[in-house]
Amino acid sequence: MPTDHAEAEPAGAGVSLSPDVLANIHARLAFPERLAFAAVFRAERHAFRPEAPYLLLPGRTPGRTPDTATLFSVADRRAAAVRSPAHAFIGSSRGWLVTIDTAAAAALRLVNPVTGEQRALPAITTIPCVHALEGGSHLEFTLEPFTRGPPYPGGRQPVGTFTLAAEQTRGFLYRKVVLAPAAAAAMLVTGPCLGVPAFATAEDAAWRLAPSRDGVEDAIHHEGRFYSVGYLGAVEAWERDADTGKFSSTAVTPRLTNEDSQPWRRPKYLVAAPGPAGRLMVVLKEFKETTTGWCGRRGRTWSFKVHVLDEGRWKETEDIGEAALFVGANESLCVSTRARPELRTGCVYYTDDDDLERASPSKDDDQLAVGVFSLKDGTVKKVWGLGRHRSWARVWLTPSPSIP
Repeated sequence: MPTDHAEAEPAGAGVSLSPDVLANIHARLAFPERLAFAAVFRAERHAFRPEAPYLLLPGRTPGRTPDTATLFSVADRRAAAVRSPAHAFIGSSRGWLVTIDTAAAAALRLVNPVTGEQRALPAITTIPCVHALEGGSHLEFTLEPFTRGPPYPGGRQPVGTFTLAAEQTRGFLYRKVVLAPAAAAAMLVTGPCLGVPAFATAEDAAWRLAPSRDGVEDAIHHEGRFYSVGYLGAVEAWERDADTGKFSSTAVTPRLTNEDSQPWRRPKYLVAAPGPAGRLMVVLKEFKETTTGWCGRRGRTWSFKVHVLDEGRWKETEDIGEAALFVGANESLCVSTRARPELRTGCVYYTDDDDLERASPSKDDDQLAVGVFSLKDGTVKKVWGLGRHRSWARVWLTPSPSIP
């Protein structure tokens, strides 16, 4: 999928140590030395203990230069500076940041914060209805192909053309990019005002729109396929036609409904349990405004519910086993806690990256912007050691020294 050539694997090879010995050394290192070690011994990384998700915070942190960001280890409760592109980033996939080059017609690029390597994704202008204007500082696109079906049921979708400045594409035209293994394919999830995804493959380095029955709110790659959850609560599996190269979807679950048998309208995140046969789960998010204290100080509270797919039916559960969930518009995943006692089992680690939540920020948002919600008792804990960060662009990232 990336169009740049990959660099050769570095030879940590001059050291004649077995993978078991290297894995033992890796396990004894502290953050961020583990990342540097894994970047050198890439060929042996399969033997290393997998890293728990990290939180990446963009620049504007005291003491950080514009080309660095903060990488916070949830497990070690420590932060370190890492390479950060001058571009805005919208999320991560398979250990790589997905960024927007606002100086080049909102070009999408992959950046590895561990090694600094960069790879280009296909230009958004490979979609026939999208055109670059004014030297690449603006994009113009026809709305109809992007707004078929949900979230515009009943034929009420907008029509005509729309123009965006390159820096406005984040969250509207670009919501999330999901990579397949080895970057053989990529899925672009557009913003909540659109709902139609696009796909590109290594064989066909161009984005192709693929209308969804239910609109696409979140997506993952699991068991060799892309899966998405729609605005009306159904999960679809996506397949590529070998003859036409086009992607199409098939509904693989019933719609997730509430007590009144109506579709859930809350933010939804799609995750899969660890392992090749891991069950699909949908995490529902709720937040509400609160007023506390004698001066009426405003704040927010968040809560989550988890529904697991069991024998073709959705079942709400508070028991996700020995696992923790990490959710956000940029990436969502389920992580086993068996080998990671530092993570809180049965909890949801979250960020407040939803556009609606940012519409009216409160004075104390930073206290709740990143938190840990217990599914058992509904309590919310802080992520200790994180401190306060004003930027909303918080990204869950599982660092990887490998080519995506």
